[in-house]
Amino acid sequence: MRYRHAMPLAFALLLAVLNSACSREAPEDELAEFDAANFNRSTEVDNDWLPLAPGTFWVYEGTTTEDGETLAHRLEFTVTDLTKVIQGVRTTVAYIVDFREGEVVEEEIAFYAQDNEGDVWYLGEYPEEYEDGEFVEAPTWIAGLEEARAGIKMWAEPQLGTPRYFQGWGPAVDWSDFAQVDQIGQETCVPVDCYQDVLVIAESSLDEPDAFQLKYYARGVGEVRVGWRGADATQEQLELVEFTQLGPEALAQARDRALELEQHAYQISEDVYAQTSPAEYLGAGLAAADDQVSGSEGPALEVVVYTSELPRRALSEFEVWDDPASPGGKMAGTPNSGDELDPPPENDPHVEFDVQVRGGLPYRCWVHMKVGAPMGKSQANVLWVQFSDAVDQTNNEILRPGTGSYLTAQGPDQQGWAWVGCDLAEADPSRSLIYFRTGGEITVRLQAGMEGVGFDQFVLSPSRFLVEPPSEAIVEK
Repeated sequence: MRYRHAMPLAFALLLAVLNSACSREAPEDELAEFDAANFNRSTEVDNDWLPLAPGTFWVYEGTTTEDGETLAHRLEFTVTDLTKVIQGVRTTVAYIVDFREGEVVEEEIAFYAQDNEGDVWYLGEYPEEYEDGEFVEAPTWIAGLEEARAGIKMWAEPQLGTPRYFQGWGPAVDWSDFAQVDQIGQETCVPVDCYQDVLVIAESSLDEPDAFQLKYYARGVGEVRVGWRGADATQEQLELVEFTQLGPEALAQARDRALELEQHAYQISEDVYAQTSPAEYLGAGLAAADDQVSGSEGPALEVVVYTSELPRRALSEFEVWDDPASPGGKMAGTPNSGDELDPPPENDPHVEFDVQVRGGLPYRCWVHMKVGAPMGKSQANVLWVQFSDAVDQTNNEILRPGTGSYLTAQGPDQQGWAWVGCDLAEADPSRSLIYFRTGGEITVRLQAGMEGVGFDQFVLSPSRFLVEPPSEAIVEK
């Protein structure tokens, strides 16, 4: 949790000008060695001093000083149920909101991971700063990009006498925060509770080497107090006033806001954030994902569409036939006259319908396809699939109707029913995951690649069928 954002804008710009005159080299002896292979369970952050379980919510209140004026300061910190891969490590995504005098001055998404020894690493941040309600800037750094480096946020076993250590390194935005264990075994009382055996960490940066924020940590809780020492112009003081576990609805709201912030990051941080893969919602394990979302706002995780439910206007040159084995007793397809059809963007026979999805989830597409009898050029076993608002893992637009980008559902050679994955023809299935920029309503288009093919169910899944196809002939909603 980093609160050194309250630097007056004019002073920050002056520092940027001064720092641009001389480039800094990374402090190799004070940056811990980062090894992506040392993070087997990276999102299970259960460090005694900085536990970051999804849904944990801290609220701090106090004061800060700007231009000689003491202002009310409030900070809200949420551990979301989003994860994001940075430099080969899956990180936990935190969503942070900073208030001055009741007005939002900063929103941030930040990225943490725990290594196999229990140390918590900081791998970057995207902070949006506002002035009078207007966006000002977003000094972003992400480990692995523009010479940025990950750093230690909290050791598994902090000890007095440990040399100072950098919590990350972001030279492109002059991010150079470092820390040192300052005190152990302290006691402190805040509105939430009184704590013993408290750890105090002194934090500073190369821009303010004589100014220190003092962070007080209690076991099993995390940060409970912020103080200051030295030439700290902000003289920030905060106390923990609320510490709770969010319910499904509140957690979903934090998740959605974090995803909205990420989408803005992709638009304005082209050299840094736009080079990262999207944050993903995996819930507290895929098996529990349905239960976690069922009580929250927004569409359900699993999208299941039966042919029998589609209105006639959704079909173009496809016909509907009775099939007692299909849900609703109906399937749709195209008669077989032996033709092989043109791939998108040609407007050959197709099905088009709208569904609701969540942004930030990795989806996989499945079609319950009926392979017909081969005739002429047709093997009667191909459907092409496209989506509006779809992106790949690097946030590049893909699969949009009207383009030549599409997934291929290639049925088996033998006739009959089969669950078929929608895949990139030249790629392994793991690269066929689909993401959506913001969620909400999107359009799905299915187009026949050969005549004589049909289907009765379409599934878009981020949980139960993310890897394996359905095992039953009919997917129950």
